[in-house]
Amino acid sequence: MTWVDVTIAEVIQETPLDRSFVLRVPAEHVPAFAFTAGQYVRLRDPADAEERDWYFSLSAAPNAEGTLRVTVRGRGDAVQGMYAAEAGTAWRAAPPEGDFRFEAQPGERIVLAGAGSGVTPFRAYVETRADTGDADGVWLLHSARGADELLFHAEFTRWSEAWDAFTYVPTVTGDAEAWTGRRGRIDADLLREALGDVASVRIYACGPPPFVNEVLAAAAELGVAPERCCRQ
Repeated sequence: MTWVDVTIAEVIQETPLDRSFVLRVPAEHVPAFAFTAGQYVRLRDPADAEERDWYFSLSAAPNAEGTLRVTVRGRGDAVQGMYAAEAGTAWRAAPPEGDFRFEAQPGERIVLAGAGSGVTPFRAYVETRADTGDADGVWLLHSARGADELLFHAEFTRWSEAWDAFTYVPTVTGDAEAWTGRRGRIDADLLREALGDVASVRIYACGPPPFVNEVLAAAAELGVAPERCCRQ
């Protein structure tokens, strides 16, 4: 495993719980850090004496500058050191890896179903597709406990307004008095609407295992072939 020192170039407070970190990779290592939307990067905090590895999905599209963006949810003591890191400090990173890659054939409809911070890899994919503005449909279904936990909500809303083929459906499962959008879990009725013609759809689910299992089981019952049901 090759570890490289990377610099935190920017810290973005996405929600009260989530922060994104933009990492600058040294120029000589940029080719080794090429990736496909859906993959993850392994990080270490140099201040961590235990040298624990942390795995974070990449949350921005690949770019020519070679920067990486990861999003950290500040829940739990173990990750607090990384969550509190400031711009200008260093982490260590290994080249991106992972088999959760998004594959779309011409004319194929893509449905992304995420719960909580499981929406993170979907941002990279939606940004990639939004930049091209192609006509093939992409649906993003995002379930969160509260409106303030709808990660990347403003960006997804903006992309859905600018890109006709992108449909964004956020839904809140907990109490949220100010929320006027959809409520409840991602259920079979919502999936049926998003899936459309199951012969030409591919679904990706990411989040807690019970959520992923439930969504993909519902998709299978609606007729989506097993090889078109992908999980993270």
